[in-house]
Amino acid sequence: MTPVQLADFVGQHGQEEAARRLGTSQAAISKAIRSGRQILVRSGAGGRFEAFEVKSFPSGGAVDRPRADLELIMSSIVGLAEPTNVAVQTSSIGKAL
Repeated sequence: MTPVQLADFVGQHGQEEAARRLGTSQAAISKAIRSGRQILVRSGAGGRFEAFEVKSFPSGGAVDRPRADLELIMSSIVGLAEPTNVAVQTSSIGKAL
């Protein structure tokens, strides 16, 4: 599953169900959405869901600093999700190590 923004995940499932699926409280979900935090949700192994936050590094400092471009980050994440167990040379496919 391509990661989706927390607000979109909540729009699909509601705050209470989203909180249950992510292992947190409804209040934490509400606060994260209200504060505009850049939290992405993706499905993990065994039908579980996991969330991660996109923050600038270093995260301290000026509040007026521009936020990271979420669309650029999402396209990068999708690229990282590509399978990494692809053989470098096609002749090595199916050979035992």
